[in-house]
Amino acid sequence: MIATPAGAYKFALNPIHWFATRDGWLDPTIGPDPMELMRLVAAAGFPAIHAQIPQGWSPSQYKQALSDNGLVPAPGYLALGLEEHGISETEALEITRRLAGDHAALGMTDMFLSTRMAKEAPRVLHPAIGYEFDEKRFETVLSLIDKASAIIRQEGLLAALHPHIGTWIETEKETRAVLDAIPATQLGFGPDTGHLTWAGADVISLLNDYRERIHAVHIKDCLLDVLDLNKKAGSSYRDTVIDGLWIEPGRGNLDLTAMLAALGPDFDGWLIAEVDYPALPAFECAEESARWLRALSRPAAVSA
Repeated sequence: MIATPAGAYKFALNPIHWFATRDGWLDPTIGPDPMELMRLVAAAGFPAIHAQIPQGWSPSQYKQALSDNGLVPAPGYLALGLEEHGISETEALEITRRLAGDHAALGMTDMFLSTRMAKEAPRVLHPAIGYEFDEKRFETVLSLIDKASAIIRQEGLLAALHPHIGTWIETEKETRAVLDAIPATQLGFGPDTGHLTWAGADVISLLNDYRERIHAVHIKDCLLDVLDLNKKAGSSYRDTVIDGLWIEPGRGNLDLTAMLAALGPDFDGWLIAEVDYPALPAFECAEESARWLRALSRPAAVSA
């Protein structure tokens, strides 16, 4: 086990960059097998990994494999399927209960909750602007999040709303509307610094306003010139990603230090590095991310 110094942040890696494809998407069939992936994450300097039980594995088998590689699980992720994805509400909630139960068996207390995105979805083709907002559809999605987060709570975890570019919960307005509609005892907030920035949110304000509901954060950095140029050009999600939007934490333009300060000096949740499309080779990307996270120190006061 890689020790985390006393008073330091808890940090982990979501190793999705090993599965990034040249078309700006992800392919779970490529990349290292589960055991090799765990070995690489630990070797890169991470003490924990985003929880994702491999298909066919039991929670106990996965937890033992993590331990064998010197890792512990950090909050995982559920992307709710919608009718437009061919997933009925009943099926989506059955998947929710099963996945939440598996995470509870790992000893987890929190998990990210988002809605699914597809390659040709309207907001993937027209990202980060709240494209085609529809009040009726929003209410349908809100209802599903309400039901799913209630099930997750029944399983002993707290869901963390995870706004994501390309989904129907993308903008600051949509994020606040969901968080304000569902009580904090049922739904937490699991922000992503990069996706919220891309959507034009006031990230620090959001973190300040909902900090008591945040137990896990996806730490993502980006290049603002790439963001601005592609947004102005109306580029798609994948074209923007291919153009080099994402970069390892600390190598981009986001004021991640100020964003973390907005969580407050008493924040004891997870910081999970996530580089959807790496600028460096995969292992070097993980090493650089771990190095940056390990060097963080807690702020003495909350940033205004």
